[in-house]
Amino acid sequence: MLPVEVLQIGGPGAFLGLIIFMMYRQDRRASEKILTHLLEQDQETRQENTKVLTELTTLLIRVNGRLK
Repeated sequence: MLPVEVLQIGGPGAFLGLIIFMMYRQDRRASEKILTHLLEQDQETRQENTKVLTELTTLLIRVNGRLK
């Protein structure tokens, strides 16, 4: 529906409502994009931390095994 049609059918209130809705949709999409990026970064960080912890565990097992 075009803004002119909304203004003719529903008046200025409907037109304002349409503008607010469009702004909300744009903001929502931007927020989802940012959150998706943050989740991807978090997943990468978790994978790196898991790798380092695994290596540390392996090293500690080797070092403690030598002391026995």
